[in-house]
Amino acid sequence: MSNPYQSPQSAVVSSVQSGSGAGAVIQLVVGLLCAIIAALLPMLAIPAFHEVFISFGAQLPLLTKVAVSYHLWLWLMPLLVVAARLFWPAKRRRAKASCWIGVAGLIITVVVTTLAMYMPILRLDALI
Repeated sequence: MSNPYQSPQSAVVSSVQSGSGAGAVIQLVVGLLCAIIAALLPMLAIPAFHEVFISFGAQLPLLTKVAVSYHLWLWLMPLLVVAARLFWPAKRRRAKASCWIGVAGLIITVVVTTLAMYMPILRLDALI
């Protein structure tokens, strides 16, 4: 007993604070799954909508053009989750940061892709 006035330290507390253990692995897996789904959904949806857009023959909004042209770049999101897990500045928060990056990427991707794909349809509805 080195200092009787100091609270005891346990191995469990130090492993949780350092960002390792089962909780950190689960957070990394959740972040990776969200990032993979965020990259996969536009890849499956945009080509189907693109054929419809070509048949319209109308001018597409900028957001739709960007989504059609650059949706394959979303496959960098899983790499961003892994990079956050490896290189986040605060070691204690690396697992949580990688999880939140994946979840936020999924939410943003779903919202932007939905807007981009339905914007031309809503524009045509206003013309009719």
